[in-house]
Amino acid sequence: MNQYEIIYRHFDMPPEYRGYALKWARDEAQAIKYLAPKKPNKDGMTTNKKGATIQILEVNEIKN
Repeated sequence: MNQYEIIYRHFDMPPEYRGYALKWARDEAQAIKYLAPKKPNKDGMTTNKKGATIQILEVNEIKN
């Protein structure tokens, strides 16, 4: 298992807001699924578990 840092834009917040989440997963796709169950479209847009619209900006693997 690897740790991934996911940076995203949340459309219910001010435009300059950037969300930040750390998820343990075996790959990037699984880490994104833990944050948002629906697969993002080509622009990174998806909905999170609570139904809010988010845009995935970056997914980085954290080396331990």
